[in-house]
Amino acid sequence: MSNELQSLLASLENGESQFPLIALDNGRFSGVMPFDTSAFRKCRLPAEARAGLLLFAGFGQKSHDASQQLASREGSYWHGIYHRMEPDDANAKYWLRRVGPHDIGPALLEASRNAGWNPGRNWDHARFVDFVSESRTGSSPSNRILAERIQLIEWQLLFDFCAKDANE
Repeated sequence: MSNELQSLLASLENGESQFPLIALDNGRFSGVMPFDTSAFRKCRLPAEARAGLLLFAGFGQKSHDASQQLASREGSYWHGIYHRMEPDDANAKYWLRRVGPHDIGPALLEASRNAGWNPGRNWDHARFVDFVSESRTGSSPSNRILAERIQLIEWQLLFDFCAKDANE
């Protein structure tokens, strides 16, 4: 990972802060602006890593615009996460169906179970969209916290997948 990207991550609390269930469009970290593509030049999937970091940093529309232009499964994954956060559950499920099973699925499944949510036998994007939707609108603060925790784990896994050094 480039020094520039490591610095960007540091300015975003190293991707460890809460990740709200609702998409933001004006940034959520003071002083952090949309990212120049040069910071992602060493990434395996540079445009996809940039779309994910934009979403995490609170530039939802910029992330959406970037991910919508990508033909990769990871681009569709970021696109689906954005629509889940928008919230537009039907559109989120459409984009996440296009992703299908992903390499991060087994780790996400295990982490979700460890966090206290049972996603079923395999990672099910649609089931998680429904859980997030219920958590966002329901009366259980503990479910909302759990959904945010799992969404953060999902973001971390997918971002790490995209940002992995292309030379590894």
